[in-house]
Amino acid sequence: MAVQLCTPCRVAAISLNWITSNAELVDAAAEWGDVLGLDTEFQRTNTFYPVPGLYQVISRDRAYLLDPLTIDDWQPLVSALEDVEVTLIMHACGEDLELMSHHLKATPTGLFDTQLAHAFISADFSLSYSNLVARHLGITLGKPQTRSNWLRRPLSDEQVRYACEDVEHLPALYHLLSEAHERLGRTTWFQETMADHGRYTPGDPEKYYQGIKKAWRLPGHDLAVLRSLTSWRERTAMAEDVPRNRVVWDEHLLAFARHPELDEGRVWELLPKPVARRYAGHLVAEHRSGRDADPLPELEPPLTQAQGKISKKLRETARARAEAQQFAQELLARKRDVESCIRHYTATGDLSRTYSGWRGDLVGDSFLEILARLR
Repeated sequence: MAVQLCTPCRVAAISLNWITSNAELVDAAAEWGDVLGLDTEFQRTNTFYPVPGLYQVISRDRAYLLDPLTIDDWQPLVSALEDVEVTLIMHACGEDLELMSHHLKATPTGLFDTQLAHAFISADFSLSYSNLVARHLGITLGKPQTRSNWLRRPLSDEQVRYACEDVEHLPALYHLLSEAHERLGRTTWFQETMADHGRYTPGDPEKYYQGIKKAWRLPGHDLAVLRSLTSWRERTAMAEDVPRNRVVWDEHLLAFARHPELDEGRVWELLPKPVARRYAGHLVAEHRSGRDADPLPELEPPLTQAQGKISKKLRETARARAEAQQFAQELLARKRDVESCIRHYTATGDLSRTYSGWRGDLVGDSFLEILARLR
């Protein structure tokens, strides 16, 4: 089925093609060129993994809506995503990459994220797609449909229009932003950053405990228990495909890890009855397993007061350099990157990997001079 979708302020229209079968996907992929715009719609209300509702592809002047509810052989799309000769244009692609990793088992290459690309020519680090289109193309998009039910069929006219608009302008933005990078000499900067930004790595259940607030306060034996509990909870949430908080909350696991002994009575005291009824035995067993394990190295505490002052100075230096270059300061001075650099320097006497490459060229010497005050 093909319809004409007209957009305000545009002379041309795009052809819309619904793809609802494996055979139609094969035929559609055969028409695609080497520059594709891509977006996804998904839901993640009651599941651990995102549930795909729609894939949108644009090639030349044709938009394709791919239906995950009826297609089950995705190899033509996967081949396009993983083709090193294809440029894949997306906007704020992080969650989309997770969806494609889980649902399609795909690792896209040739990514060009328009949100990140824009940050290299503007102070705005996280400009929305609609604002990006308005600013550079002078086009006002329709009302967002981000809370729509994308698993319902048929989709409403508003959903279809939104889905098409989400990819329609990606090729134009790609060409505009690429030209700006080339003109400003920032193509390599963007490519280096995109290489890191354009990857999705599934979380390791065995390492989840490291990100829990206040876990750094625990001694090694308690950390071993916490790791055992959290890795079990992560695997359970994945296997049952439910949000991790539907199993057990982080706060409860942290409380259990502090106890030298755990029995089902204590579990029933802290957890809602349906949760305790289902998981008490598992929690007691995992707690015991953690207690029997070797203690883990303690986690790094928050920065000291002296390190905090250095962090502030580093961020001020990076911010000033970004403002002078007229690009988003977050590309140089995100708090977690600066703090990681301080920890790395304290351990090795050198800058972290983040501050190599183009970042090192801009702020490396200044950072080393400031960090030397920690010695």
